Amino acid sequence: MQIDHVMLSVPNYQETLQWYQEKFGATIEKEWTVDEFPDLQLAYLDVRGFRIEVVGTTQARSGMPKMSDFGEALRTTGVGHFCFRVDSVDDAIAELNKKGVPTFIEAFDAPQVGVRVGFVKDNNGNIIEFSGAMNSAQ
Repeated sequence: MQIDHVMLSVPNYQETLQWYQEKFGATIEKEWTVDEFPDLQLAYLDVRGFRIEVVGTTQARSGMPKMSDFGEALRTTGVGHFCFRVDSVDDAIAELNKKGVPTFIEAFDAPQVGVRVGFVKDNNGNIIEFSGAMNSAQ
């Protein structure tokens, strides 16, 4: 058994598809609708082999809860973040910074789990982690 995808329910479907395409180089694998839920638009995005399902609605929504800090995000029920394994956490975040994506949590070594991690947020506030080799191990 392995993970197939992560689903993000968003208040701005088209904007979110565009954001992931521009910032992560995502490609749209497939878009569809479901007859039983006519207000929904759905898409699979491919980000270098990692699939994200984006679900948007035409119904008014208040959006996601805004986490003020990482501790609050860790204590919030539900999917807290998803993670990309990268060769260099610092380089991945620097590349996104160049594309206008601010850093949420600066990269740091986490010796408890033997990796270096850093975090950004997407256009809806979803937290995205990057994980790679610790600086001291490079």
